[in-house]
Amino acid sequence: MSDTLLASLQPALEKSVADALKRKAISNRGSFAPFRVPATAQTLVAHLLRAESSASTEAARTLGTELGQAGLGLPALHEAQNAVIGLIARSEGATPETLDHITGYFRAVVEALVAADDAELARQRLEMERAYVNATIEQREQEAMLRSTIRELSTPIIPVYEGILVLPLVGSIDSRRATEITERLLEAIASYQADLVIIDITGVPIIDTSTANHLLMTTRAAGLLGSKAILVGIGAEIAQTIVQIGIELRGLVTLANLEAGIAYALAQRGLGIQPLAAPAEARANSRAV
Repeated sequence: MSDTLLASLQPALEKSVADALKRKAISNRGSFAPFRVPATAQTLVAHLLRAESSASTEAARTLGTELGQAGLGLPALHEAQNAVIGLIARSEGATPETLDHITGYFRAVVEALVAADDAELARQRLEMERAYVNATIEQREQEAMLRSTIRELSTPIIPVYEGILVLPLVGSIDSRRATEITERLLEAIASYQADLVIIDITGVPIIDTSTANHLLMTTRAAGLLGSKAILVGIGAEIAQTIVQIGIELRGLVTLANLEAGIAYALAQRGLGIQPLAAPAEARANSRAV
């Protein structure tokens, strides 16, 4: 190999490599900015001029790793290699040893760049997998929170007076929802120390054997905590259905509507709802006092 030949061609080699890198710039990753092309060309040529020993070969591999991490594309590096070989081949004084040396140098750079590309792809893939897992976990947590909110809204338990709770039910009741209703009702009974629970089924469209059994199990569970259940909102159609399918509601207080249920519950505590005195009557009573 003629060091003098390569040294004399250094400016031309740098320009040729820079032009080659620009032609294949589209193959580079976004992290490899265009303004880095001239410096990269100078570095590639400088290492080529020094690549005469095993230590220099290791330096070529290090350079390939750095270029791969920086985002230089493999097609751009191949284009630079072809440009260098073409320029040397057209020059006087070029020998087969010179071409072999250039080929060996670029082989070391290419192998290291490919390895760096593979490592970068593996890193990106791992980051994407982690991001996907985190997004999936977050989505599941949000869905769980949403389901919990929906359950709470679909089964509201309202304390209307000390020791008296109202449980308005809306929609169909299956086994899963019945379990949720029972769990929330028992928690509320324990929390409010309630001894009367008004279950309003006005919003339940259909009462069949399954729904009735669920309601009965709920009232029995409440009874185990010392709370008496009052069932209200039984319309004419539901009453006929209950009779036709032979549902036994013996021992369960049933009333027409929520108003009657609240009045009954208050009466059980020696209380009642009465209208306030008229304003004129109130003023007369005030003057009399």
